Amino acid sequence: MTKTRSKPDDNLSAQDWVLAARAALIRHGVADVKVDRLARELNVTRGSFYWHFADRQALLDALLKQWRSQNTEPFLRVVADDAVPPLEQLARFTRIWLDEKEFDPAYDSAVRDWARNAPEVARAVRSADTARLRVLTQIFAALGYSEGEAVIRARITYYHQVGYYTMRITESHARRAELFPAYFEVLAGQPLPARQ
Repeated sequence: MTKTRSKPDDNLSAQDWVLAARAALIRHGVADVKVDRLARELNVTRGSFYWHFADRQALLDALLKQWRSQNTEPFLRVVADDAVPPLEQLARFTRIWLDEKEFDPAYDSAVRDWARNAPEVARAVRSADTARLRVLTQIFAALGYSEGEAVIRARITYYHQVGYYTMRITESHARRAELFPAYFEVLAGQPLPARQ
């Protein structure tokens, strides 16, 4: 006889649990992503969790999938419309970092920290880095740089920004926006398009 699970009394979705796990990961690292602790924070029983997930690993898998989607997809969409000129694509790509609306740097840093002790997470981070660098390289190549120079410019641009977050440099958004055109011109070798 198959045991059936009864639906929990709360209205939490699997996404609610993933968002709570994400907050815990950002706050204190993957060790803080514990079912009991999340249930207390959400003011529900463990049964609610097990309605949505088989175990903690299933939650961690869903968390990593959500990170991939949120923190990599916006960069990939930049080159989806090839009618957009490459300099505009580069401006859009780098503005994702500047605006921090589609991309969450704290989430990215937390996943990178998690990856230090989890090989499957490290593979996911490498895959995301590769995908993002591929987009940047494609843009620089479309700007007319040789294959080798496009790769180097992509790396410098990408490593610069990842380093910015890793070092936890704190500047106001206004200050970052003020410096953005200068950074863009140094990294791109061309001035920021006027409409950006």
